[in-house]
Amino acid sequence: MSWMTLDGWWLSARLAWSRPWMRWSAIFSIAASAGVSIWFLATTLPSVRRHDAFIYHYNIYLGIDDVRVWSWVFFLPSVWFAVTVLDLIVAFGLFRSDSLLARALVTLAFVWVFPWAGALFYLSIVNL
Repeated sequence: MSWMTLDGWWLSARLAWSRPWMRWSAIFSIAASAGVSIWFLATTLPSVRRHDAFIYHYNIYLGIDDVRVWSWVFFLPSVWFAVTVLDLIVAFGLFRSDSLLARALVTLAFVWVFPWAGALFYLSIVNL
């Protein structure tokens, strides 16, 4: 097994980009993760800064809260965006050698928009 060169990755990415599902799913995934993250920060950051605390409410049934310093508000959106970008980089690089795996990774990025967006929406409600 040899490591992929940058030229090999670009060739694979160009081939993947020529497929409509790969292209539009990647665009949607990046735009949604960036858009929802910006919305989350815009709605949550003023309240979090005012109270100087971020409530990380991670269990709706037991009501368990973890109160952290305000800068933790950036953690979940950053993780979501980074994982999405990394997933798409790997998917586009693997398209030439394993198109089924690449399509599955892009589909994963597409589908994971909805649970992440829901989690950030409810987390913003808790912090308002």
